[in-house]
Amino acid sequence: MAIAVGMVPQAKQAILDALRNRRTCRSFTSEPVPRGVVDAMLEAATWAPNHRLTNPWRFFVVENGGPVRHKIAELVHEWTYQNVKNPNEERRVQSAEQAKQEVLIAPVMLYVFTVPGRDEEETTENYAATCCAVQNLQIAAHAHGVAVGWSTGKPAKPAALPSLLGADPSWRLVAALFSGYPAQELKQERKPVSEVTKWL
Repeated sequence: MAIAVGMVPQAKQAILDALRNRRTCRSFTSEPVPRGVVDAMLEAATWAPNHRLTNPWRFFVVENGGPVRHKIAELVHEWTYQNVKNPNEERRVQSAEQAKQEVLIAPVMLYVFTVPGRDEEETTENYAATCCAVQNLQIAAHAHGVAVGWSTGKPAKPAALPSLLGADPSWRLVAALFSGYPAQELKQERKPVSEVTKWL
């Protein structure tokens, strides 16, 4: 099979637009995301750069309304209440409930883990590759009009979470991903590349 080395201008522009316009989101409409779209997001993730082709990513899709989602919500509620210190008890209770509801109402929730390598170097490479996979997933989601919120905070913290999902104890959690159709326009700025680059 011949490999295309060029790209039509429209395709190039579409890729650049997706990179520039993708935004983190945690506020979604109630519209469900079709399974075919989720499958497309996951498939795109597996085409991330992956030195040595270890395929280190592991995905868990937690369906909305199911028993596992409710168990995760309770774990997140408990972790938040116990660990987010606030002298105001009412605020502490509200924070825990807010974290719980965020887990419950997200149209799609995915957890992404990376597997360890044969040595420290490969383990680092696997983690980096899995982060690239998450970015691929987000770009694919954006192409379908879906937004993603990448979290390593409260929804990723409970110690019992990997076991509940069925993850191997040796795997490292990379991302808890809230996904759905955005409920508002998303805007964000970046520093000019000239401020973060040094040419030598």
